[in-house]
Amino acid sequence: MILILSNKWDLSADLVVRELRARRCPYVRVNTEDLADHSCSILLPDFRISLRRSNQVHDLTRDVTAVWNRRLGKPFDDVPKEAKPREAVQRFVTDQWYAWLSALQLIPGVTWMNHPQANERMEIKPRQLLMAHEAGFRIPDTLISNDPAEIRAFLRQQDTGSVAKALYSPLIEEPEEDRFVFTSEVRLGDLEPDTELRLSPTIFQKKLHPKVDYRVTVVGESVFVVRILIAPANSEALDWRTLKDGISFERCSLPGETERLCRDFVKQCGLLFGAIDLVQSSGEYIFLEINPNGEWGWLQKPHNVPIASAICDLLMSHAGS
Repeated sequence: MILILSNKWDLSADLVVRELRARRCPYVRVNTEDLADHSCSILLPDFRISLRRSNQVHDLTRDVTAVWNRRLGKPFDDVPKEAKPREAVQRFVTDQWYAWLSALQLIPGVTWMNHPQANERMEIKPRQLLMAHEAGFRIPDTLISNDPAEIRAFLRQQDTGSVAKALYSPLIEEPEEDRFVFTSEVRLGDLEPDTELRLSPTIFQKKLHPKVDYRVTVVGESVFVVRILIAPANSEALDWRTLKDGISFERCSLPGETERLCRDFVKQCGLLFGAIDLVQSSGEYIFLEINPNGEWGWLQKPHNVPIASAICDLLMSHAGS
């Protein structure tokens, strides 16, 4: 049986579930918002993990052979603001459930896509860049620092300009509205005062322009490449995710060596799935980052990229279906 760990708003999970149903493949989907509505138990020393819901009991230790570890949310994500307990209580309850979910890693003989430890390891951007360079990718000149003098010296060295990025999650969660930190051009005159630069490290990289962006989604041995086309009016955009108009996507291919490098790099990262961002600039393909749990639902139907089918093929092959 395949176990899917996700959240109820996950479109990509919906697409895979639809495919599994069409193939009549047994699966269980667990949404983190619904955990408290289920009966979840771990029995020791015999070690049995069970999940009971809708009068159906699943023996996860016996039945699960493949886990798709998607985008876990938090138990109170779906609860109206006025009905949520204090933040301290929310954190406590979330920690308890995450600890319970971590015990799933103890089930022997299970294939994970991707294993939580591999996901966590490859969320670290300095590791991504160093591993990509060592694997054979070209990467941008990069400085990660909170040292104002180092930052200014780096910016002066970049003849094409520089950009700034978040070192970790680019999401800023605030009570009223969440905000996303996109890649932005940064000039010497734009820099914040030294006291603010020192608050936290930031990624600074050489600006690549002109460029063509590519999203490369690797699922096991399958590689799906999409070229991101930007209208001339938006040609100065640094981060295509900021665009709502004047952008389109087309399925394409990469040179054989570059495609092989993407496939092999995902394996080297200890992953079965990875979404790689590449740019083509000055005749070269340059690695920007890998997202071990990148979004892909927006590519599936409108752009005829069969990622859900490839994920099902991979999960079912490890589930013995």
